[in-house]
Amino acid sequence: MTARALVAGLALIALPLSAQNYREVSDDPRPSAFLGLNLQLGFPQGEFKEFVGTGYGVGGHITFFLNPENTVGIRLFGSWIQYGRTTERLPLSPTLPGLLVDLTTANDIYTFGVGPELQFGGRTARGYVHGAIGASNFATTTSAEGTNNTSPFASSTNFNDWTLAYYGGAGVLFEVSGGQKPVSIDGGLRYQSHGRTRYLREGSIQPEPGGGVSFDPIESKTDLLIVHLGVQIGI
Repeated sequence: MTARALVAGLALIALPLSAQNYREVSDDPRPSAFLGLNLQLGFPQGEFKEFVGTGYGVGGHITFFLNPENTVGIRLFGSWIQYGRTTERLPLSPTLPGLLVDLTTANDIYTFGVGPELQFGGRTARGYVHGAIGASNFATTTSAEGTNNTSPFASSTNFNDWTLAYYGGAGVLFEVSGGQKPVSIDGGLRYQSHGRTRYLREGSIQPEPGGGVSFDPIESKTDLLIVHLGVQIGI
């Protein structure tokens, strides 16, 4: 089964919810906007998975509904997924071999988008489908931190590439708290595509014998299947 088929299957599972009466629990008016926060796992697809492993991160969105029934809305979306991270303990400089620092290199994907969202079903259980178009930034950063530090004292961006992003997804909401600011558990999938992108992975930064470093970027399609679980709150 392909990743796109998994997203479509989740939407079909949620479709029977549309048979429920929207006012089955309460006649209280629904908020016109909802804020969602979630944890994410990103599974590389196609040629992307030949170069990197599973990523993890967080996502968030705000959906503004255009009708009182909260069935048609516009979703503003943001996501961070880290697909690589390495830490080495190295001397701060060749002249200070006993002064060690932790050098951490992180490979991240930052995504922003906007698009339509459709919801259906009853008040306590609702399904949704959504899509978006936007942009993603594939960035690799390096930071230096002392062994007794709680935050880095130096950092730099080694490489980054912006690319078009577009996705489609589906999920289900289960309301756990009602009232004027209802709270729901939110679980779902989305398939996120970027076309061809240049990026670094673990091992793409190599030290040069005479000092400095060299970069070995990869160029490939960078599709992801993302599973998320979180909460959605009326605002």
